[in-house]
Order: sequence, then structure tokens, then C-alpha cells
Amino acid sequence: MHRAALALLFAAGPALAGTLQVSVTDKDGKPVPDVVVLVETATRPAPVPAPQPVVIAQEGLRFVPFLTVVPAGSTLRFVNRDGYDHHVRSMPSGPLGSTPPAASFELRLDAAADAAPAPADEYQSRTVRRKANPVTQQDVTVSQPGPIGLGCHIHGSMRGQVYVAPTPWFAKTDASGQARLEQLPEGAVELALWHPDQLQEQATQRLQLGAAPLQASAQLNFVPRPRRR
Repeated sequence: MHRAALALLFAAGPALAGTLQVSVTDKDGKPVPDVVVLVETATRPAPVPAPQPVVIAQEGLRFVPFLTVVPAGSTLRFVNRDGYDHHVRSMPSGPLGSTPPAASFELRLDAAADAAPAPADEYQSRTVRRKANPVTQQDVTVSQPGPIGLGCHIHGSMRGQVYVAPTPWFAKTDASGQARLEQLPEGAVELALWHPDQLQEQATQRLQLGAAPLQASAQLNFVPRPRRR
């Protein structure tokens, strides 16, 4: 092998393993959706920002999706798809609001001109003044890792969550409590969890990754509260 090829091989860093499948349950053993799953290595490489803005919609009086996980340095794009004005503000996270947001912002989004009334919409009977040139979307770049709660000052029941990941390897659990991470580095890693309702940090796990896929299970130390659908 030529010296140049050897140099490129060593510069490429650690070998990438297969996949990690994580199953997360609550304290009662039930699957938990919307859990942030993070994998860290000893070298802690910097995350690569998302190549395009990550969309969070305001639709049907909800933030969609409820939980968005992005690598640090990414841009969030808030889009109002409802037929009336909305507000987007960063808020503390946790059931007691004990965790300050990793970023502070406050936006006003105009009503979407082509929006259809949402089912069981308590605001649909109100007259909305349409603007000639409405601003229905705005971007925010988030650089500091950590959680960011989302709220709407106009509609107090709207809640959402962003988690800015400090690592390139992250995922969130689906409705069955499963998360899949791919192209992980081979060797020793640390598995960490975060949930919007937690009052204290969750226990971490140390795993040894190789070329073969690995399955892991983790359990929260509490039972999350039911979320409005």
C-alpha cells in the first residue's frame, strides 16, 4: 500500500460499526416514545449541522413533530400552517420548568392564507385579518447543546420540544419505544437518554460496539405524563 493511501486510512479516524437498536421503557416497563437517545465516544467529535433547515410546523394547534432532535449548529425553520396567527417562544424544559432553554428566541408568524379549519378548533369562529404579504415562516440557528421548550403566547395549550445534540450520533424513540442509530464508531461508547418530563438525569450505559449490530435496552427512572394528542 502506498504511503499516501496509508495516511488517508489513519486520517479517517475510527472504523464505523454497524447499528445500535435501543429499546426504552418507563419505570413500569412500558415503551416510551419521544426519548432522546445519544451516543458519545471518548474523543467527542463535534456534530455536523443538518444540511438543510429542519422544519417544525404549527398545525392544528400543535407543534409537529412534538419533539425535534438536531445536531448543534443546525437551523430550525418554524412554519405556521394554521389559519390564524401564531407565536413561537423558547421556554424552560421539565415538568417544573427547571431547565433553562439552550437558546432564547421569540417569533411571530402570520396566518397561512390557504389553511383549512382544524377539527374541534375553538378559534375557527374568530375573524382573522389576512395580511397582504404574510410572514408564515422564520429560521433560528441553534448552536448550544441542550433542550429548548417551545410554546405559543397566543395559544397557551401549544407545547413542543427541541433537543440540540452535542454528538453526531443521536435518535429519538418511536411509538413503540424503539430507536435505531447507524454508522456508529467501533469501540467503547456511552449511551445516554433524555426525556422532556424528567426531573433528574437518567443513568448512562457503557457499551462496546463492533461490526455486528447490537441491541440494548434502557429504562427511565419515572413514568412520563400522558401527552395531549
